[in-house]
Amino acid sequence: MSLTDTHAHLDGPEFASDLEQTIARAQTAGVTTILSAGQDEATSRATLDIASRFASVAPAAGVHPHLAKDAGDLGWLPTLLNDPRIVAAGEMGLDYHYDFSPRDRQREVFARQLQWASERDLSAIIHCREAYDDVMELLSEHRKRSIAVVIHCFTASYEIGKQFIDDFDAYLGIGGAVTFKKATDLHDAVTRLPLERLVLETDCPYMTPTPYRGKRNEPAYMRLTCDAVATLRNMTPESIAEATTNNALRLFPRLMTRSG
Repeated sequence: MSLTDTHAHLDGPEFASDLEQTIARAQTAGVTTILSAGQDEATSRATLDIASRFASVAPAAGVHPHLAKDAGDLGWLPTLLNDPRIVAAGEMGLDYHYDFSPRDRQREVFARQLQWASERDLSAIIHCREAYDDVMELLSEHRKRSIAVVIHCFTASYEIGKQFIDDFDAYLGIGGAVTFKKATDLHDAVTRLPLERLVLETDCPYMTPTPYRGKRNEPAYMRLTCDAVATLRNMTPESIAEATTNNALRLFPRLMTRSG
């Protein structure tokens, strides 16, 4: 069984002491590809460095909405997005739950990243928390329709997921939250939404699945997410792994170029 973790953060201090072992455990668990997403200039460059050391890691570069207020003029990002090793732009988007950055600044930084991704035909990794209407508006205004997008860490309802799929051809990133007993809206969405639009992710070191909640998440745990999706859809884990891995290759075409 081969799995693709479409969203991880391997650059932080959480993995500083055992990154090599973490990636080895992922491979043992069947996670053959890990897309590690930058959140600012330092983490984006660190992710590129990690990808140069580990063949199973693919890098993305971007500015997280939490860090938009300190992102400066973003002059470094267009150059980094030109690097042929980069498979996606992001993590980018809007977060109106914490509001760590002013909303107008979040929107400005998100719009610029969508434009740069569109100019380079780069897929976009989108963070959306309690900001669905504004994310949809900015996607409509600043994204070239031909670039693929994923709503990372999707935990919303079937109706919201269907709107992202119908209106934007979006993929939805399903992570550890699907293993939580109380995530009933997400369970319903994962059960009913088209499988060809779902991809799996960990968002490690965050969003750790049951039964490891409260501990550091890592790519090897994505097997638990795959099992949960399989149970909800009354399918085998192997069939979910195959489908979501194929979806990830459509979502991130540069993964195919990279592996080929």
